[in-house]
Amino acid sequence: MKFIIPTAITDAMFVSSSVAENDAAAWNPSTAYAVGALALLTSTHSVYKRIVAGTTATSPDVDSTNWVRVGPSNRWAMFDKATGTITTAPGPLTFSVKPGIGSGVALLDVVGSFLTVTVTDGGSTTYTRRVTMTSVDSTDWFGYFFGDQIKRTAVAFTDVPMTSTSVVTVTIEGAGNVSCGTFVAGTVVDVGGTKYGLQLGIVDYSVKSTDAFGATTVTQRSYAKRMTATAYVDRSRVDYVAQRLASVRALPVVWIGSELYDTSLIYGFFKDFGIDISYSNVSVCSLTIEGLS
Repeated sequence: MKFIIPTAITDAMFVSSSVAENDAAAWNPSTAYAVGALALLTSTHSVYKRIVAGTTATSPDVDSTNWVRVGPSNRWAMFDKATGTITTAPGPLTFSVKPGIGSGVALLDVVGSFLTVTVTDGGSTTYTRRVTMTSVDSTDWFGYFFGDQIKRTAVAFTDVPMTSTSVVTVTIEGAGNVSCGTFVAGTVVDVGGTKYGLQLGIVDYSVKSTDAFGATTVTQRSYAKRMTATAYVDRSRVDYVAQRLASVRALPVVWIGSELYDTSLIYGFFKDFGIDISYSNVSVCSLTIEGLS
């Protein structure tokens, strides 16, 4: 069981991106905007919509009377630490950031065929990983050729060497548009070895209703992952693990129940945790994780 504590990506950390920030014209205080007009506020990388016609000198992010925030710009959607906002562009989509010291990188809600993460430091490549985002549901040769294809949507790397000067470059390849919902780079915390009995599932927010005549309709909505896990914690690390878990009680992080299963990769919070001092050399940590929808 591990989790990655995200580093907030700021303008100072941003290096480059193949995605243009051209969602709308940049906000101009002297422009007369019509109702429904869009403007890009580059200082916050957000798109705003005009709700009252006219001209105002007040920045949209502090002028709720005349503007409403639509969301992040396409380029910055993957960096806003929120689910439901996605950066989309024709493949290959490439971006580079300098997140500072850390050891883990995760990408969620990915659409693409291949994903590559490369780290350079001082002009030298210190790390590179390339993974395929498509697999086949197969246990035999027939399934290999004719089985249903499964698209991987989340990837985490917990062995990424990042110094204060490292540049992390990500490339998502694929035919047509590719996308990434959340990019996380930061510190990896190892809770301990995951015990067998890991429970994975979802909470579905879809609404199913049946009328007086027995006809059922379904309104599909989002869902959130959930996970219940138990990990063995070495006696010498109990205090460290407890403090680290408490420090992220109000912070969404990337949880990795097991690196063998993409399904156990969840971006969200722990609902509760408990550490049972079970044995002289090892303790047992129980966690309930709730993902963001």
